[in-house]
Amino acid sequence: MRIPAVILIATSLFALSACKKDGADGKAEATASAPPTGLLGTAAVKATAKAAIAALPQPDANKSLSDYPELDSGNQVMFLYIAASKLPPDYEKLAASYSSEYRSTSDSFRKNDLLQAIKPQLDQKLALAAANPYGWMDIDDAKLGAYDFARKGFPVGEFDDGRYRYFYDNSDYKIGWINPGQVAFAPVPDEALARKIESMRSGYSNQPKLKVYFFAQSADLDGQKVGVLVTRVQITDKSGRVLVEYGPDGTVPVETEAEAEQECMDPAACAAAAAG
Repeated sequence: MRIPAVILIATSLFALSACKKDGADGKAEATASAPPTGLLGTAAVKATAKAAIAALPQPDANKSLSDYPELDSGNQVMFLYIAASKLPPDYEKLAASYSSEYRSTSDSFRKNDLLQAIKPQLDQKLALAAANPYGWMDIDDAKLGAYDFARKGFPVGEFDDGRYRYFYDNSDYKIGWINPGQVAFAPVPDEALARKIESMRSGYSNQPKLKVYFFAQSADLDGQKVGVLVTRVQITDKSGRVLVEYGPDGTVPVETEAEAEQECMDPAACAAAAAG
């Protein structure tokens, strides 16, 4: 299977405050109302982001992996996205993605008849996605880096920042990893197993694959992307036999896109982070 982040509000408040007074007092008031910059601004972004993350739904740590449904179509991603977004469903748009007959017909009466027939199915799929926002997916190429002898494991390129997945049958909706930094390294302390995986990684005929288990936690309304929290990762051979299994590294914090952008745009914050 191939499957290929509130400045406006703050600016408005600044403008409103600046209009209240003229002269030196007004200037001082406007300056005081400006959002913090530098390290203080970065700290404010991080505090806001942490509060937002804490408010998100969290996966059930006791849920068995065998109870995770397989995710193998773009329509499943679509239903997870609608469920995670909490927005009212646009049934016509959903029907166009779900039914080729609805999509192809130009007869408005036929289209309406089809929509009424399809709606119960769409409601059922949406209810299922809302009730069980979990899934697993196979990824053909784990994109493992060379064995790290100091850390005793393999970097997992699939979880490089910014990567996402989609299915060709409905590529409008995407899967994005929320916690890539927590799963971007696979510990393999056993030397014999590490040698075997390294041999597979550097060859061509039996590239290591991934089986990724996740929880659909949020929705990016700008990019129609489901933010999924990776809960478990398995490295497998081409037959599906599990070679390595590991979970998120809790010592690595989950970083939001807003935090990443703030740090990259602020040289002082980047320098401080690098020094730390």
